[in-house]
Amino acid sequence: METSNEQTTDWPGLMPAMAECVARLGEAGFDEALLALLRQAVGIEQCMVFAFDGRDEVDCLLADNQRAPRMADRLAELYTGGLFRQDPNYQRLRQLMADEGEKSDAEITPMQADAMPAAYRSHLFAFPDLIDKVSLTLPGEQSVFYLNLYRGREAGPFSRDDLARLDALAPLLASLIRRHYAQARPVSSQRASPEEAAILAPLSERERQLCLYLLRGHTLKTAAAELDIALSTAETYRKRAYAKLGVPSKARLVALCRRNRTAQGRKKSSESDT
Repeated sequence: METSNEQTTDWPGLMPAMAECVARLGEAGFDEALLALLRQAVGIEQCMVFAFDGRDEVDCLLADNQRAPRMADRLAELYTGGLFRQDPNYQRLRQLMADEGEKSDAEITPMQADAMPAAYRSHLFAFPDLIDKVSLTLPGEQSVFYLNLYRGREAGPFSRDDLARLDALAPLLASLIRRHYAQARPVSSQRASPEEAAILAPLSERERQLCLYLLRGHTLKTAAAELDIALSTAETYRKRAYAKLGVPSKARLVALCRRNRTAQGRKKSSESDT
């Protein structure tokens, strides 16, 4: 893969971004720190993190498109809604899920355009105008984490240097993602922010607790374990909460809280100016 937009990032220059990721482990700001590191290191335009835990369902843990933020939510919704079964890497993910407790090294897979069904390619690549993708498959103790990095036409495809840099970063990325999303900080150690409290106000106490766990980086399975409830019960709480909030996915829930936080910040800034 060649590109005219060659990355020239030096390793010492990446150290502050790496340190910020470590400092933000288990905190709400981890997603932003991870995105900053990936943008600086390999110039990504879009990033998705999914979790597979053995059921025929997928959790979206992070969805971000720098050029079109709302598009990332829509793409995550399409993928988790069923298109994940058409992913060329899906059979490998199923194989890794079957190896319970096996924590192997991260696997890097460049884009497999020829193996994509037409509908998958149309909805997830042609529609958002993305032309290249690199995936990192990260087996964990309870889930297989799936980091997907994308570029559009402006940035161009990933170069050999980009892939080499990503390969060198893979052990760090695997450790960060496993620790943050599999061992996210318990809700009891961090209260809901005012913005989160306002968004989650219509929910029952159990629905609110579940949503807070999801916002802190937990998968549905690990949230159920923290709440000491059956996975099926957690699924019911999630379904009810999303229906009340008018969101179809975790990515939309996160985006809703972010938009509310931004709006509140602008309001406070406006009030201070007057």
